[in-house]
Amino acid sequence: MMSTTNMYNFDNQSTAVLRRWKKEGDVTDMPRALIAGGFNWLGSDRYVEDASYVRFRTVTLRYNFDKVALKKMKMKSASFYVTAENLFTITNYLGQDPEVSLRGSDPFRVAYDNSMTPPGKNITLGIVATF
Repeated sequence: MMSTTNMYNFDNQSTAVLRRWKKEGDVTDMPRALIAGGFNWLGSDRYVEDASYVRFRTVTLRYNFDKVALKKMKMKSASFYVTAENLFTITNYLGQDPEVSLRGSDPFRVAYDNSMTPPGKNITLGIVATF
């Protein structure tokens, strides 16, 4: 979030900068824009937020064919499955993905959100058969 709201260069910025301070009397959590100046690009407590989340990571549903059906199909075993990954994430985090990486082994290190794309949703269908 820090690199997308620093208002320091002319690069892409978050829509959050639309809340920036503009004139006397404005009450906002976003400082004024200072292109190539000021200190908006430095870390500050305005970037600290609760990144708690719950992610429904993986679920698999499987159907095993019964012995009567297997006998008719002349098979020893057969099953059909559907696996879904990353179906949804519940969070109040304002960034793209609350699962940010930590670098280093220092226990007081700071997680830095590089606005990476969240993991994609995947659905896999499969059949397992033994003849």
